[in-house]
Amino acid sequence: MVSFCIILCDVLEIVRAIFTPDVIAPIMIFSIPISAILGSFYYKLQKLKVENKLGLAPEDLNLLRESLIENKNMNERVKNLETIITSLDKEILALKAAENEAENIKKLAENVKK
Repeated sequence: MVSFCIILCDVLEIVRAIFTPDVIAPIMIFSIPISAILGSFYYKLQKLKVENKLGLAPEDLNLLRESLIENKNMNERVKNLETIITSLDKEILALKAAENEAENIKKLAENVKK
């Protein structure tokens, strides 16, 4: 047990001697770009894994993406058409109400003449 403590103390002294602030600063500075490069590589690798799990060729994936975009555009167009149609329905209902009023006025006028 005592020999383990002695070895551990020796190792700690060596680590302290090696990792001085003059050594740690460059290691930290150069580790940031390296971690960014490795991170982007890992992201691309995971993306490829997902695409391969789907079992689709790149052309099929592009076609799927284009179809999704087209679907969104079509949904927007349908919503616009629904808005136009519902506004026309309100105008038609208003015209029918005006026609009904005109007919009622004519009937009232005929009743008054009699």
